[in-house]
Amino acid sequence: MTILAGVLLALGVGGGLSVLFFGGLWWTVQEVVEHRRPQLLLLGSFVLRSALVLLGFSFVLLLMGTHLELLAASLLGFIGGRTVLVCRWRPHPTSVH
Repeated sequence: MTILAGVLLALGVGGGLSVLFFGGLWWTVQEVVEHRRPQLLLLGSFVLRSALVLLGFSFVLLLMGTHLELLAASLLGFIGGRTVLVCRWRPHPTSVH
């Protein structure tokens, strides 16, 4: 695998991890209002989302090699995915005429 293909794959993995993490956070916030035990839901969601992200970054390091540029690319993909999701989910003001 070339370094360019590895960087692109790492960017994709980081973006996917971002969607999992912040999508899970969005779902948790939507569900916590009606949940019987909201503290347990919040804690369980955080632990699960964090474990998935750590496993994903470990995947990048272990299976793709311990090249720091690949880890940096996956982190950049993670931050980029977060930025896209925040822009997409941000409430937009309605125009009043």
